[in-house]
Amino acid sequence: MLIKSPDEIINEIIEHLKLTYGLKTNTAEPNYFGYANLKWKIDTDQGVFFVKQYNSKRYSDDLLKQVEVALGLQEKLNLSGIPCPIILSRNGTYIQRTTLGERYMITEFSPGQMIEAGEVNVEQMYHLGKITGNMHNWLNQNAPKTYPLHWTPNSKEQMLTDWLENWQLAQIAGSEKYIAALEIQREITENLDLEIFQHCEKGWVHWDLFVDNILFHPKHVAAILDFDRMHFIYPEFDISRAILSGTILDNQINLDSSKAFITGYRESIPLSSTKLVRSIKLTWWKEASWLSVQSEEHRTLKRFADELIWVGNNWSMLDEIFND
Repeated sequence: MLIKSPDEIINEIIEHLKLTYGLKTNTAEPNYFGYANLKWKIDTDQGVFFVKQYNSKRYSDDLLKQVEVALGLQEKLNLSGIPCPIILSRNGTYIQRTTLGERYMITEFSPGQMIEAGEVNVEQMYHLGKITGNMHNWLNQNAPKTYPLHWTPNSKEQMLTDWLENWQLAQIAGSEKYIAALEIQREITENLDLEIFQHCEKGWVHWDLFVDNILFHPKHVAAILDFDRMHFIYPEFDISRAILSGTILDNQINLDSSKAFITGYRESIPLSSTKLVRSIKLTWWKEASWLSVQSEEHRTLKRFADELIWVGNNWSMLDEIFND
């Protein structure tokens, strides 16, 4: 299989943009956030756009069929008032293919700034909660309701198998941080009653709602990005993922910011403290395998691991922390 450089890929896409959209590209600035997929901010004779290439190893053609569904929902969410980029579709499709087979999408370029994890302010978290609630409310009313559930919680046996692998890696590395965290993780895993997840409501979820996929203005959200992972699962994921990403800093949670998110969300959808704590535990269970010394090698996974550590350290106090 021919391996292309990023420059070769973007040049191929630029040529395709000229042929299909009539866009003449002046400059293409790489965006290094995310995993595997290549991204660029492109300046053209018709304005500024954002281009995302889909990595062939991460996204098979079958998987891209689901991404097409997700991008269709993104377009409808945009039309309903949710701040997310407009996709430039062509012949009814959102993902384009160059003559040589590169798969990509192009959207309008969204204004706003990225904010470091744990540093989202109260006003921004309130607006993010409000938008997330509005998004879930629209999806509950308009997205397909008879869709296969994309994921269910792993069994304890699978969790402990993954745990053992991470435990062995931590022992080899001599990492006190991960050894201590994994001891807590094992105890929680062995004692948690999985019946708790049977009460999770099903529905469409962004499923990647953390700070790298959100642009902000000083007091509100500018845009929610990257809907590729949107699936029919448990909307609770968006609640806990946003709170963990936006409000935990230096192993402490900003309760004012987390409560602001909850207040904004509740303007559209009821959210009990029981459901909120369950959502935190659900995300912890789903992401547990990232509690690995190998996560230290990747910026995003390291951050997720730190969030898992905070949840583990505060597991027995979550009801008290998030009590109304």
